[in-house]
Amino acid sequence: MIKERKKFWIVGLLITLLAFHIELFGQEEENTNTDSQYNGDTQSGKKKSKQTYAPVYNQREAAGGRITMPEVTVQTETPPSAAETFGAPNAAVLPTEQGPLSSTYGIPMSVMDTPRQVTPVNQTMLKAAGTIYQGFVDPLSVSSILPTAYTELNWGMGNAITIRGRQAIPYFNGIEMTLQNDAMAGVPFSWNMIESMDITEGPANAVFGATQPTPGSVNYITKQPYFDKFRGYVWDTTGMYSQYLWGADVGGPVNDKVAWRFSYMGQEQGSYYNSIYNNQQNFYAAIGAKPYDNYTIDFYADFGTYSFMPQLADQINRPTNQLIENGLYTAGTLPPGALAGTLVSPFFVPVSRRADIVNPAGGGNAMTGMLQLIQHLKVSDNIEVVNNMFVWYTRSAWIEPSLYVAAYLSGDYEVDDRTEIRVNFDTPLEESAPEKGSKEMNEYKETSKAEGDEEIKKSFWEGAIGEMLMRHNIDAGIEWHYQRNLDYFGDAFWNAGNVWSMMTTNPYSWNAVFLTPFVKAINNPKGPAGGEWQIPGAPPGWFYEPLNGASGSTDCNYWTVNPFYQHNIDWTSKFSLLFGARANFYFVDASTPPGPVGAPFAHFSTAAFAPLVNISPVYKPFPWMTAYFDFNWLQTTNAAVIGGYAPTFQPNSFSEVNQLIEGGAKFNILKDKMYITTAAFTQNQILNNLGFLPNGAPLPATPTNVEGFEINASYQPDRHFWARLGYIYMRAVEEWSSFPPGLHGPGMRQLTPILPYYTGVPIAGGPFVNGPFPISGSMPSSNYPFIGFPDQYFSGTVTYTSDVGLGVTLQAIVMSDQYLNYWYNTKIPTQFIMNAQIFYSQPKWEARLYLYNFTDEKYWLPFGLGSAGSRAFNMSSIIAGWPFWVEGTVAWKF
Repeated sequence: MIKERKKFWIVGLLITLLAFHIELFGQEEENTNTDSQYNGDTQSGKKKSKQTYAPVYNQREAAGGRITMPEVTVQTETPPSAAETFGAPNAAVLPTEQGPLSSTYGIPMSVMDTPRQVTPVNQTMLKAAGTIYQGFVDPLSVSSILPTAYTELNWGMGNAITIRGRQAIPYFNGIEMTLQNDAMAGVPFSWNMIESMDITEGPANAVFGATQPTPGSVNYITKQPYFDKFRGYVWDTTGMYSQYLWGADVGGPVNDKVAWRFSYMGQEQGSYYNSIYNNQQNFYAAIGAKPYDNYTIDFYADFGTYSFMPQLADQINRPTNQLIENGLYTAGTLPPGALAGTLVSPFFVPVSRRADIVNPAGGGNAMTGMLQLIQHLKVSDNIEVVNNMFVWYTRSAWIEPSLYVAAYLSGDYEVDDRTEIRVNFDTPLEESAPEKGSKEMNEYKETSKAEGDEEIKKSFWEGAIGEMLMRHNIDAGIEWHYQRNLDYFGDAFWNAGNVWSMMTTNPYSWNAVFLTPFVKAINNPKGPAGGEWQIPGAPPGWFYEPLNGASGSTDCNYWTVNPFYQHNIDWTSKFSLLFGARANFYFVDASTPPGPVGAPFAHFSTAAFAPLVNISPVYKPFPWMTAYFDFNWLQTTNAAVIGGYAPTFQPNSFSEVNQLIEGGAKFNILKDKMYITTAAFTQNQILNNLGFLPNGAPLPATPTNVEGFEINASYQPDRHFWARLGYIYMRAVEEWSSFPPGLHGPGMRQLTPILPYYTGVPIAGGPFVNGPFPISGSMPSSNYPFIGFPDQYFSGTVTYTSDVGLGVTLQAIVMSDQYLNYWYNTKIPTQFIMNAQIFYSQPKWEARLYLYNFTDEKYWLPFGLGSAGSRAFNMSSIIAGWPFWVEGTVAWKF
């Protein structure tokens, strides 16, 4: 692996040499002895004039539609410092400084005017949180910026954070990436192409749409070409537990019409946990052109290769309160070949927090590709046409024998194209007196005699709801989508997690294929989900189930056609109304994938309609305050694991309700240096269930309700200091009472009883105290609060940078109790984590030292969080948080 790393460092060196060549012979000489200033203040306190340039860390879509950069104050006698290309520690982080946002409603608008909780996260915040150096969407880093973004591990292959208890839907430059379900794309994630991201809490808007249930979205804004000058950087990150990442980024203008950018990142990552690894290479390119004053075109491409061991429900198994509180593991074995039963001679023994039940014989490989072409045509000052075409490709094959989970994707792809017509205009107004009640009208008449009608009319009207405007901003158009899935997935024996004893058996023996129930299911159409069958084209011993529903085996083609209309009306200078609608038409054809002779077959074909509506009044009584209300209602689909539709689905799988009712207020105070946002909300959605009813049918989706309140604050008084603090309270419930009584309640994936409590599910009542008990049946139908879910979460990040570039970042996270089962008798208690970072940043180079969990807390994380399908494994897998560990990054910028 190290030899491979050296090979890619040679690529980086060649890029650096190319950089010098272009800078010396293709660019004008520039004075780099500069220091960009925050808000126009130099170190001496003198104001400098403003100059617009393109800092990478702050890109947004301007009102005209093109990705541009907001205005930043710099010294006029020099160009911007190369420090800005790497996310300067003292760059602007206030949401009000990030420029117009289009990630929430499609229509670009300021964060103060957006009637939703939306958080722009630029490179400065990503680096402060350590997000981009984890190599995957880790559970805690983004939550140090936004507490509602507490994220589940998601197999180590997630491509979006969790929001309000469920994975968000990922978008790339405004297009939904649909080759995933619950934001789990089946391959590790790459931060190489990501410049910044906008986190929106709540369901999708009419312009972007959504094919799957979502509590929120993450719009990834990919790296943009450098139009201002040639620039770039190379970097290396090395950390404890074999964490190695490195990369290079370079780009610049070809001429005043065309610019480019290329970025590479390599990873060779081990893990704190046994047998876990992730090696990947990612290449990204961007080309931008503005051949005409009214036409721009941007092209983005990404390619990645991956070799990895997925982090499934295979961390420390058999979690108990003894394990969580005292580090004592329940050892003991089952009779040979048994999937369930009573442990033979169980005993408690201390266990390493690095331990897991990963079989080293597992692992997998994958590749991904992305192409995107965005065109903007400005027809007139009031009309613009935007076309956004997106293509994504995934090929993946991986296996985890201890749980027996196997995935084989021979090459899935999606093609999406959206055409928008953006129009803005004013409605002509007629002079008229405002409507008044009798008392106000009498006062109006009396006053008007003395002061004149026009002055009183203007004073009354503007004081109440502002100056009459009637300005319109419309975004309307049509989007079409095609997706092809040929997926083989095997997971019917995931409940084997608690079979294996980490302390007394060989890891290579942890293989569910050898369990008696699995052997009986091979080539048996009466086995769970249609039995276990060899995957065509896969190595021997790779099995799938043809009828496993949402688990993912499918041969699926589907189209969607989606007209949409979004309209924002500024009635007055203080009151606006935003409303939108979208019609999603699905045309789906799904069958069981081709398999061996004798494998059962199913077919499902449908045409379905799923609407979306949203309406949001916004009132701005003062320039520094905004109050809003938001109602968002849509129907989404119960997609399978990798985003296709299963042949066992039913028509009601395409009419799952996703609703948000939210009210909030935003404040921009202390002379635009503090931003505070608050919201109270109630949110309904459905959760996917990976499992089966007693009659063999897939578990139906279950309604959920999440209610809560949150407050987040950002403060940045000058270029030396910035801070973000946030708190969220949520009460969330799985509503199984909506099903017929006695049919079923939530299921847990562990069937092995373990003293002193049982992880099997009795037919009725609570856990038995002593002796074996029946392990068939389900929990009774009722409403159950979320498990693996803290109802309170606090986080904060504080950064200080001195005049010489030396600085420090401190982070704190506090989370309340998290229960692991539906009896609510096993829990992770309230805990906290603290991280720190020391950095030294100069225009030409930078060094950072990350000190993670520097108080060495023995914290724990649930495997499945909130309403994620993986919550069913919380009593067969628990994640031991990493202890104190260190990681360092150095970068050279040019």
